Amino acid sequence: MRKLVVGVVVLLVVLAMAAPVQAFECDGIPLNDGCLFTATGGDTPNRDDDGYAVTNAGGVPMWDFIRDKDLQALGYPISGRWVEGPFTLQAFQKVILQWDSANRRMNWYNTLDALANRYSHVDLPNVPPHQVLPADRGVTDFAVIVRNHLALLDANPKIRAEFLADPNWLNLYGLPIRYEEREVNGNPQGLQLLRAQRIVFEVWNVPAPGTSIGAVGRQNVPDKVKKLSNVIIPDAAKPPITAAQAGGRAATAPPRTTPQPTPAPTEAPDTTPSTRPTTVGSIPAPRVLPRGLTGFGIQGEYRLNEDGQLADIVKAAGLNWVKQQIPWEEVENRPGVFNWGPTDRLVNTMNAKGLNILLSVVKSPDFYKAEASKRGTGHGRPADPTKLRDFMREIAARYKGRVQAYEIWNEENLSLEWGTFSNASYGQFVDLVKNGYRGVKESDPNAIVILGAPTPTGVFNNNVGIDDAIYLQRVFDHNNGEVFDYFEALGVHPNGGANAPDDWVGRAHNSNAKCGGGWSTHPSFFFDRYKELYNLMAARGHPEKTVWFTEFGWATIDGPGAPAAPAAGYEYARCNSEADQAAFLARAFAKVRAESSYVTHMIMWNLNFQQVVPNTDEKWAFGILRPDLSPRPAYDAIRAMPK
Repeated sequence: MRKLVVGVVVLLVVLAMAAPVQAFECDGIPLNDGCLFTATGGDTPNRDDDGYAVTNAGGVPMWDFIRDKDLQALGYPISGRWVEGPFTLQAFQKVILQWDSANRRMNWYNTLDALANRYSHVDLPNVPPHQVLPADRGVTDFAVIVRNHLALLDANPKIRAEFLADPNWLNLYGLPIRYEEREVNGNPQGLQLLRAQRIVFEVWNVPAPGTSIGAVGRQNVPDKVKKLSNVIIPDAAKPPITAAQAGGRAATAPPRTTPQPTPAPTEAPDTTPSTRPTTVGSIPAPRVLPRGLTGFGIQGEYRLNEDGQLADIVKAAGLNWVKQQIPWEEVENRPGVFNWGPTDRLVNTMNAKGLNILLSVVKSPDFYKAEASKRGTGHGRPADPTKLRDFMREIAARYKGRVQAYEIWNEENLSLEWGTFSNASYGQFVDLVKNGYRGVKESDPNAIVILGAPTPTGVFNNNVGIDDAIYLQRVFDHNNGEVFDYFEALGVHPNGGANAPDDWVGRAHNSNAKCGGGWSTHPSFFFDRYKELYNLMAARGHPEKTVWFTEFGWATIDGPGAPAAPAAGYEYARCNSEADQAAFLARAFAKVRAESSYVTHMIMWNLNFQQVVPNTDEKWAFGILRPDLSPRPAYDAIRAMPK
């Protein structure tokens, strides 16, 4: 079915619309060759005089095309135009229209197929996931494929009747792709959904805003897509314009000549007025933090006699943040008894050097651990999450005003760090984050709380690890998104593996050249994975939250003192030279600064682990200093790059 879907996306059937129910009129400000629709504007200071222009500018007859179409079927425009190769596109609330300049025809864009093929980890609320029908495998007869897909309608006579009521259903909606029912308020059929190639039909059988019980409705899928960062609709096409700016012409975004298979640069602007509470109980609600890359940092092991020298090395590179992992078990030696000495020294030294501090709290003490098998291993969560609240209250009180940020846990989607996974694990992590957040804010309301970063795994195995995108989806969706009330920034660990920062799945030049394709076939092993993880958050109504890279880097076993072979599981380290490591790190900073203002802090992994672990340890390969603290090429590249 994936090949079929790609083919249909490319071919796109010509629209042959039915007689309109409510024809388009200029509900806004007339232009000399179209209309500025103001119903979906209101985002500029001229709130009554802005919107989206639909015109015939440039020989693209968008205005002529929609004038006799059904307003209820298309919805109002929600973007300006943008260009992809020979196509000119414009988004409306329910559809995206595509003008094919080569064939002089207007197409209805296969929005949902494009999501499935180019943005596979985007998960829109109340949209069933894409599926491949087993009955389609090996079938080339399109009539048979159509019958296979129409059979999905048999599950819901109401949707079937609405879907087939228009004889041009194939042109309007494409093929049915998936039907599912979801429990809402105890009703197992509370929400019934049909995903087609271009639209989603829905029936609410419980009270829901904007619809009647039992009525068949059509989702505003492009409205949901618009909230994401350059997913199909480029951000440059999203801002409304005034009548003066329109000047009788539609604003056109810069051409997108090479559409990418994963989300592209920069975030979508959040134009929705905030309805969030100012407090969660007596605890301050998460703040909306400023955007733009201001945090340049590196993780290290700073609790050493050379802490002052290490701080000077960090500052000499032009960095302004350090990250230190704090094993909870090393601080709370017995219940309620704390050894703060090494952490006190760290905080005092870094404060004296003018460096900001991020502390990552991990590893429950054995006497609190949830799983007996994790006792003595150093890893593992507490059985009672309120114990973390107590600890975070203590540490935030001790370092109030001197530690700027706390990350709650680390790589919790990895069984090594967490334990064995089950369906309960996602809610358990939410409870841990909630308690960690409360503990911090009770003692230091100004400290930033970061949701602990998952790690790229490339697998879904309860005994090994959970794919980072799937893990975050399940955490975000637990208890109606409860976790969003308990963090201010999302932690991520973009792992480039053997891939350069600008590589994508299917276009992994560095990996293909050096590793024969290894480590280049799963999206989690590419640097740009962070965009997909941000979009999971934005799709759930939280584009305002920022992202911190709390670890990122490239491993290499090149150079003096390197081992003969990389550590198990890190075989890609042999594919990167020290020169690659240097170039990739510097490029990553430049790329993020240019493309993603929602990323505000980039903390590299790592500074000096060659000083503290043998060369057979995977952490050694990521270091940018040698064991004697002399620089590898990566350190020099970071020092030289603009901040």
